[in-house]
Amino acid sequence: MRRIALLAVLLACKPAPSAPPDAGVVDTSDSRALLAEVDRLKDQLKDKPKTFEILSALGNLYYDNGRYLEAVDTFRQAEDLAAPAEAEADALRKRGVKPAADLPSECRRSGAEYGLVQIEEVAKKLDPPRRLRCLDAALEMALAVRSRRGNSFYLIGNPEAALAEHRKVLERSPDYPESLFFVGAILLEQQQIAEGKKYWQRLLKVAPDSPRAPLVRDTLPKAEEVFKPRAAGQLPPGHPQVAQNGENLPPGHPPIGGNQPGSPMQHSDEPSPQEVQNMQEAVQNTERTPDLEKGLDALLAEGEQDLDQGKYQDARDTLVRVMPMRPNDARTAAAMGGAMRGLGRVEMAERTLSHALQLDPKQPRALYEMGKLKAQQGDRAAALASFKALQAADPKFARGHAVDAEIAKLR
Repeated sequence: MRRIALLAVLLACKPAPSAPPDAGVVDTSDSRALLAEVDRLKDQLKDKPKTFEILSALGNLYYDNGRYLEAVDTFRQAEDLAAPAEAEADALRKRGVKPAADLPSECRRSGAEYGLVQIEEVAKKLDPPRRLRCLDAALEMALAVRSRRGNSFYLIGNPEAALAEHRKVLERSPDYPESLFFVGAILLEQQQIAEGKKYWQRLLKVAPDSPRAPLVRDTLPKAEEVFKPRAAGQLPPGHPQVAQNGENLPPGHPPIGGNQPGSPMQHSDEPSPQEVQNMQEAVQNTERTPDLEKGLDALLAEGEQDLDQGKYQDARDTLVRVMPMRPNDARTAAAMGGAMRGLGRVEMAERTLSHALQLDPKQPRALYEMGKLKAQQGDRAAALASFKALQAADPKFARGHAVDAEIAKLR
């Protein structure tokens, strides 16, 4: 139904057909074909008003096709449209109102033209219990939107934003299975083992048939060992190999990522060719607005601050959100290279820093991080050359990062 609603908008954007009515109709069961049509009509769709239902369908379409950056933004727009109804439902609960047992018939979605906005208008005319029941029903889709936005954040390397989204879902629906799974998994990866296990235990209790349940059921008894910090790529003793292409996931389990080696949420810092292609497509189809650029600038500055404080994982988690949007920016590459160096990812650090210096041979952070990297590798001559090049290129940056002291260590 949601795809049909989206198709209705697409068809409305097309000029009057000169071909027979059946020609060129998009197959709503083919998400790739539908997404291709969305991309083709992007300019016409950009300024066209979109309902909550259309944005939900569009976000799901991006998500299902691995275009998570666009999914994050589209789901955000849907959340904004749902916010007034959520605020009204919250206000009713604070007043002690309990939802009515039966859902009024006029509070049910009906086709592409009768959705959240229309139901909100109807709810205003009802007594408080029926109004709350009406709003709760209309907002069930909003829970799925927020949950999938959380998943999208996780899949682009931002677990903290993912955690925040899923916690908001659980505030409204404490037993929502998808959010129980993700909150538990992220907490486990963050070494909050006892707290993470509580969420997974709750998932098994309230949703034993969830597609997540087999993975949770298998992992819970050995969670301490599975999520124990260990060297990159090292699995716990007796742990089955985790296929990078998701072959070992249960039926219906969407592809997921994660940073903890050997965990059920495992992913590699090295993206697959398909992930690279998906990310490139997402970047190409993301409108570069002034607000977006301002947000990217703020994220980059935040990542650099984390680097200077030695918070390398925090820096990496922030910069991974900027890198796809600015693949040929020397400053961004330099910061990511520094994060990789601090995390011990030597080969990736050298490759990324070299890329930054190819883009800008005088990029100060790239010179600094390359000097640090070469010093760690025992190449004193290369480290000295990089530090001296930094002093010549940006004396202020060099002073701020105590390069004189770094040079003194090498002599």
